[in-house]
Amino acid sequence: MLNLGWGKVGMVDIGLNLGSAADVGARLGAKAGSGSADMTMMTQAGTGKRSQRFLRSTYKLTLAFAGLSLVALNAALIWQEGLSRPMIASLGASIACVVLGFAILRLIESKTAAEAQVLENQRRFDMAFAGARCGIWDWNLQENRVFWSSAMFDMLGRRPPSRRLTVAEIRDMLHPDDVRALDEMMAAPRRASRSYDVTFRLQHVDGTWIWLHAKGQVWNEPRLQGERLVGLTIDITEQKLAEARERQATERLRDAIESTGEAFILVDAEDRLVICNSKFREFLGLLESDVAPGATLDDVIEATGMLDTWVGKTDENGIREIRLEDGRWLQISQHETKDGGQVSVGTDITAIKNQESELTRNQAELRKTVMDLEQSRMKLQDQARQLVELAEKYAAEKTRAETANRSKSEFLANMSHELRTPLNAIIGFSEMMEAQLFGPLGAPKYEEYSSDIKASGQHLLDVINDILDMSKIEAGRMTLELETVDIKDIVEESLRLVSGRADIADVKLRNNVEINVPAQADKRAVKQVLLNLLSNAIKFTPAGGEVRITADAAGGEDLLRVIVEDTGIGIPKAALAKLGRPFEQVENQLSKKHNGTGLGLALSRSLVEMHGGALGIDSEEGLGTRVFFTLPAETLH
Repeated sequence: MLNLGWGKVGMVDIGLNLGSAADVGARLGAKAGSGSADMTMMTQAGTGKRSQRFLRSTYKLTLAFAGLSLVALNAALIWQEGLSRPMIASLGASIACVVLGFAILRLIESKTAAEAQVLENQRRFDMAFAGARCGIWDWNLQENRVFWSSAMFDMLGRRPPSRRLTVAEIRDMLHPDDVRALDEMMAAPRRASRSYDVTFRLQHVDGTWIWLHAKGQVWNEPRLQGERLVGLTIDITEQKLAEARERQATERLRDAIESTGEAFILVDAEDRLVICNSKFREFLGLLESDVAPGATLDDVIEATGMLDTWVGKTDENGIREIRLEDGRWLQISQHETKDGGQVSVGTDITAIKNQESELTRNQAELRKTVMDLEQSRMKLQDQARQLVELAEKYAAEKTRAETANRSKSEFLANMSHELRTPLNAIIGFSEMMEAQLFGPLGAPKYEEYSSDIKASGQHLLDVINDILDMSKIEAGRMTLELETVDIKDIVEESLRLVSGRADIADVKLRNNVEINVPAQADKRAVKQVLLNLLSNAIKFTPAGGEVRITADAAGGEDLLRVIVEDTGIGIPKAALAKLGRPFEQVENQLSKKHNGTGLGLALSRSLVEMHGGALGIDSEEGLGTRVFFTLPAETLH
């Protein structure tokens, strides 16, 4: 029974120790495996504490029960066998075991509390490192293995492995351009400082690159007889991104300053050059070596030889103007910066200065011009009064001339009508005499005279008819009798009427009219136009020549154009402008070789225009003449 009691006590003791060891080992293993100081870890820690309190209470009750059982067992033995020295010794040993058990339990509780405090400190340590984006490196150079704290894995978004990392694994995560960083860390033991300070990039699990700054030193461990590189690694990605943004902003600012068309210079509070652009060097004739950053403003301006010119008074807006040695003008605008420096911007105002000078000259000339204009105005007023008087006289004379012209037209119209009656009798009697209707005239000469009388009377009648028609048109008494006509039929009739004259002149007539378009027109007027044009063409075409007449649609289908062409003597270009006016002829009365009054073209033009058309003439001297007229679309069907 004594042996059983010791055995039970020993088992309890062993169970307590194993339980404590297992609990600590489990917590240490969990700590090493998790590597994250987060809310999950804190929850697990709270749960572990409650479990430990429950186990300690269970252990205490079990130990108390076992102690009471031993004491009761020894008391029963003493009651049965009596008090003896061995029994007293056994009772003392049992009490000693119970006391020892409680002492061991207390020792275990103290050890567990210490381990819990260590774990709590480790958790706080890890949380602080994780919050600061900072991790620990412990590189055992002898084993060539690297320990990373949990914060290191957190920064890279990776799960901590169950073993330490190899250098090859770290190289796989290292940026290709930063491989030398590991070589510099490995060279730390050979340096006098026995330390390292490097910057490199490691790849995050999502593929991005994390910038890290590692700093540490060599640590000798006598127990292991080897060297280790121990240090801190800080995440400086945000710092690197900020530096990149700052560099980009600086480059943009530099490009903006360089691309501006104005001179720019910035100096600090100590009047030392910070930055300037190429326009500043160009305006002041400086070399790049003259404007190195850090040079004093006085040295820069002195290099230009314009120190006295540059240093001058400014207005209330910080603006002044200086004149360069090459004659150009700069407007300098100066403003202080918040740190006590000064920024100056120079604008080329040479053009403005030249304009001001030109404006001053123009003002003087303008004043002189105004005086001249004032004098001219007075003269113009006098001339205006004279012009008004002349205009009034002109209007009166014009009215008188128009009245006289109308009177003339009316007179000619009346007289032409009066002249027609006797001419018809003369022509009729001369034709009877020429035909000898009442017997022979006697002498042959009378026959010749009667033919001359007939020809002269016919010519005079034609002239009177033209004058009558022209007078009617000018007097507004000519009216058109519109009817449906065929231009092809009118052309054929006109050619038949002039064919005899063409045969006598040995001129060929060609009818090339193929278009057959009905039109609303005055048949007599259109025929008269064609007869005038054909007669002129035959008259001015030498023997063996040719007269052609064609028709086509001009301007799409809007116009009908009739063209009369000849191979005659042509018309000089200087004389084309006056053709078509009444009584205008190319030949004068002394040199003319052909009969005519100059009314044919004028009458033809007026008749065409009364239809709403137009008449035109193209001619080249020695080659021939081309006359055309048009009838507008509203007369076509």
